[in-house]
Amino acid sequence: MLEQADVVALPSIQTRSGKMEGIPVALMEPLACQVPVISTRISGIPELVEDGVTGLLVPPADPAALASALERLARDPELGDRLGRAGRAKVLREFDLADNTTQLANKMVGEAQ
Repeated sequence: MLEQADVVALPSIQTRSGKMEGIPVALMEPLACQVPVISTRISGIPELVEDGVTGLLVPPADPAALASALERLARDPELGDRLGRAGRAKVLREFDLADNTTQLANKMVGEAQ
């Protein structure tokens, strides 16, 4: 279904108790499929979604900004294509499971010695 999507929007928020997402897999998946994303500037999301580079970021709890970002992508398909390509490249480069597991294992071995 992601391959058929024009955009994925995940407007994350911080709950009243302070809980929020880290780096959502729900954003990594569309980026890996080269689908442009729109999300919010909270928690670890800007580590994955660089505004104007790998996706678009809007302030949390701002429906007008979210609507504006959706409209921007609807009016500029070339922007969506560029963001999708850059997002896919970033996910493949920085969030590869095998690479990250190896790095973590090497770190743990180093700390144990």
